[in-house]
Amino acid sequence: MAKKSRGIMATTIVVTTLTLCFKLLGFVKQMVVAYYFGTTGATDIYNVAFSFVGMLSSAFIKAITISMVSIYTHTLVQKGRDAASRLISACLELLLPVVLVVLLFTYMFTPFIAKLLAPTYTPDESLMLQHFLYICYPFFLFAVVTLVWTTIMDSNKDFVVSRTESFIGSVTTILCCVFLNHVLAVTSLVVAQYISYIIFGTMLLIRGRKYFTFTFTKLSEVPEVKMVLLTALPLFIGNSVGQINRIVDHSIATGLPEGSVTALADAVVLEDFVCNILINNVVDILYVNFSTYVAENNQEQLLKTMRTAVNIMICIMVPITIITCMCSDQIVAIAYLRGNFDHNSLVMTSAALIGYAIGFTSSGVRDIVIRVLYSFKDTKGPMITGFFAVASNIIASIILSKFIGIMGVSIASSICLTVNFLINSHMLKKHVPSYSIRQFAPTLFKQIPGAAVLVLLVYGIKHVFSSNLLIFGFSGLFGLIIYALILMLMRIEEVNMVKDKVFSKVLKR
Repeated sequence: MAKKSRGIMATTIVVTTLTLCFKLLGFVKQMVVAYYFGTTGATDIYNVAFSFVGMLSSAFIKAITISMVSIYTHTLVQKGRDAASRLISACLELLLPVVLVVLLFTYMFTPFIAKLLAPTYTPDESLMLQHFLYICYPFFLFAVVTLVWTTIMDSNKDFVVSRTESFIGSVTTILCCVFLNHVLAVTSLVVAQYISYIIFGTMLLIRGRKYFTFTFTKLSEVPEVKMVLLTALPLFIGNSVGQINRIVDHSIATGLPEGSVTALADAVVLEDFVCNILINNVVDILYVNFSTYVAENNQEQLLKTMRTAVNIMICIMVPITIITCMCSDQIVAIAYLRGNFDHNSLVMTSAALIGYAIGFTSSGVRDIVIRVLYSFKDTKGPMITGFFAVASNIIASIILSKFIGIMGVSIASSICLTVNFLINSHMLKKHVPSYSIRQFAPTLFKQIPGAAVLVLLVYGIKHVFSSNLLIFGFSGLFGLIIYALILMLMRIEEVNMVKDKVFSKVLKR
């Protein structure tokens, strides 16, 4: 058992390390794209098209992955590899026609879709958007096919190859930007995506042959397919909500000054970098624990773990939000200010980043509450709340963008996250009657002294130094240390618990 645990831990460390390295490389890729193309009307059009296709792919992939992994693994363990292969074959027989039908309809209605995505575009800009949509649509097919093989690999605990997708995509994009930008301009980004899918798909097919052999199967003979669909449908609708928010943001941004859509996309890369490292990994681990407590009917431990997680998330994300908002110019300059990414691009991207950063805390606590709902097998609740969140995003984005431009669009997304958290918290009471959102108020109020000191500290650092790197570096380093010390003085239980654990590990060594 100890050997098995060490194996799981070693695999986790390897996969986490690879993921972090590939995320850093993806960040470098975005810096290269910004260097060669900046924020222009052409990059706006590409991002609108790519984000729409990405919305289709991402919502579909997340829903199918969550449902298929567990059901495929159960079938593999209970019925053997042949039955698991028949399940995958049946899923492919069902998914591929659905994807082709979706692609057919998108091609047929592309002019309407282009008008919906960018209602303020001129006829020439709309035609260019349609062109990019046409050549980006096949990404949906590639994404779904690679999804199935990635599911097989993950279920068989073969993680390394399936985690190379972002690495391949980043490397091909960087190379295409360097060697093809003078010939193909922004279209070189599309070429890079095709090349990366072909390379990644080929690697998956070669590696996956040891786990799966396709055979034509009658769907009626594979009852697990129905389970996959029933589980995936509400997840698909729920996951689509977040993607629709991005589409709404880009649609509204097309009516703002040229380059606004690209500025949003560049700011999202910085936002995702924070969320993927500090939120996604944490909530995925919590999800396993939540599911265990629900299975054991241990609501007391479930509530205690969730309260601890939310309070720690608040203590982590509030200072990061303050530093990001106050140093947004420096962060964007360090990341992008070179080549064709000029001062105007800096101003727009910085404004967008501030709006997204405001929602860091809401994003973290919302994801924790949603994982608790998922642990109760409640996927319909988050799906329903998602629609209210999208409505709030659309209304807020339209109103705020008229007054504060691109920052209003990103602030609307943060408002959407907050609304989502509040409604999901209300729904959680159905499963955990003793849960109350008021229990987090003391921790939230105890952030005020640290926040005030942090604001003054960053303000002082910005007046002492002129270097972007020094301002951001010292603000992050000294700001977070002083903030942590103040939180310990405020006697926040979760902060002291983390402190005690860290000190105990250090003393043992």
